[in-house]
Amino acid sequence: MSWWTYINGTIMVSPIGRTQAEKTYILNTVLEHLPLVTGSERDMNVYIIQKNGDNSSSSCDEFGYSTNNLVDSYGGKSRKHGWLRIQDEYILVVNGSFRDREFGETLQEFNKWLCRLAKRISIEDVLVEIKGYEETKLIRNTNDIYGKMFEDPSWSNEESENWCEYLMWDYDRDEDGNLLCGKPEKK
Repeated sequence: MSWWTYINGTIMVSPIGRTQAEKTYILNTVLEHLPLVTGSERDMNVYIIQKNGDNSSSSCDEFGYSTNNLVDSYGGKSRKHGWLRIQDEYILVVNGSFRDREFGETLQEFNKWLCRLAKRISIEDVLVEIKGYEETKLIRNTNDIYGKMFEDPSWSNEESENWCEYLMWDYDRDEDGNLLCGKPEKK
């Protein structure tokens, strides 16, 4: 007879990033670098769902310019000035059926995975159930325990640096603030 444990639930997260593409890239990269939650046949699955719509905006694009590829107040392309619309929130769905794993082993691996995620990506809410033979644990973000683990980026706290900062795109500029885009600086 085999031992089985199960994980099912959701985690609401908000990665850092200036554009939707950058946020998605950072979230995917963080997930690829987290420790595994394992079973003898397969590991935990994580599915990423970007919430519908947008909940933030910027008056400039990722290069710092107000261009005609931004969206106006009515959702159409703007001829002069518009907004870069962004959805900050993603839902992570976690699930797994782990053969030859005892409850305590799975709980320990998942806690390590979740704590590492919380340091790098802001966690808003958690509702995950871990079940084993005659044992069940419901993990929630009670008192924002996981939200408090988030390591602030250096631009919001000079005494901190988030692991994800090195993943953010950087653009070389000349002394006047113009993008160099791989071109040598004019002298």
